[in-house]
Amino acid sequence: MKRYARWILGLLALAYFAHAAAVWAVPRVIMAFTMRKLAGPAGVNHEVHAPLATESSRTVVMPGPDMLYTSCVFDVSKGPVEVSARVPATYWSVAFYASNSDNFFVLDDRHAPASGTVRIVLSADPLKAMPQPGVLAVIPPPTNRGVVLFRTLVESADRLPGMQAAQQSMTCQSVME
Repeated sequence: MKRYARWILGLLALAYFAHAAAVWAVPRVIMAFTMRKLAGPAGVNHEVHAPLATESSRTVVMPGPDMLYTSCVFDVSKGPVEVSARVPATYWSVAFYASNSDNFFVLDDRHAPASGTVRIVLSADPLKAMPQPGVLAVIPPPTNRGVVLFRTLVESADRLPGMQAAQQSMTCQSVME
């Protein structure tokens, strides 16, 4: 009987550690793949503006056919990164994800400043990245690398050119200290 008890305890310990390793690793592996795909030829700290999604679009998981997406893979290991956009007169949001897939900050059109322009600085050391005039927030991301995802609603086909112009205002770039 003791032999079976040790065997069962060993099996339970193995299952526990395998489960813990999977829970830790799976989000990081998925995000590493996603960041590599999103960065593409633009690389890190550069925005990528996508056209309206079609039935074959899969850069963003389950994209909405009435949404414009702009993405940026950020890396703050060499210095701060500024994310900025002109907020259009429609639904709009920007979401920040860490390299383990945790969402650590979101801003939408309802909570954006009245000026209609948003500037956010990501910095591993927020004390060094003193906010400049017009910067809404300096945010320390939980990981050095991650993804910024802008979403803009296109309410009708006749509004598409205006929404694409707003999309082009969405930027992600390294800030020289």
